[in-house]
Amino acid sequence: MKDAEKLKFQKVLTYTNGYRELGMHTYALKELANLTDEQTQSQTALQMRLAILMDANRWKKALTIARKLHAISPESADTHVNLAFVIRRAHSLKDAQSILINAAEKFPTEAIIPYNLGCYACQNADLDEAKTYLTQAFQLDTKYIEMAKNCLLYTSPSPRDQRGS
Repeated sequence: MKDAEKLKFQKVLTYTNGYRELGMHTYALKELANLTDEQTQSQTALQMRLAILMDANRWKKALTIARKLHAISPESADTHVNLAFVIRRAHSLKDAQSILINAAEKFPTEAIIPYNLGCYACQNADLDEAKTYLTQAFQLDTKYIEMAKNCLLYTSPSPRDQRGS
């Protein structure tokens, strides 16, 4: 890519991300249309498109992009995690778990994988399995302890909810 093309590419991605952060998903996708066909297929542009579609809860369209990114970069744990995240919403928790179980074998030091498997186990009410996965994630990276605490803050019923009011 020439310098002028690189500059335009970065400018479009910056504007696109701005629209995405504002929740203006349609404008973000329109901004991406300003890229060349070649640029549109770049991993960076595909990742941006995926982020927009995920933010917009457009899971079927996001699935196409997540699969494409996974095929382009199977050596990245992130593509496995993103694919599982999208499949969880587009299809099923079971299918997402399957992807992450395979990814766990390939990326044994990536804490995000057992963390997500722990969250999925919680959703299945399999608390023993959840503890096993979460313990593994916490041992790999202690930042996941704080993430889990924050998750509990957002998902725990309030005292008002516990009273049945």
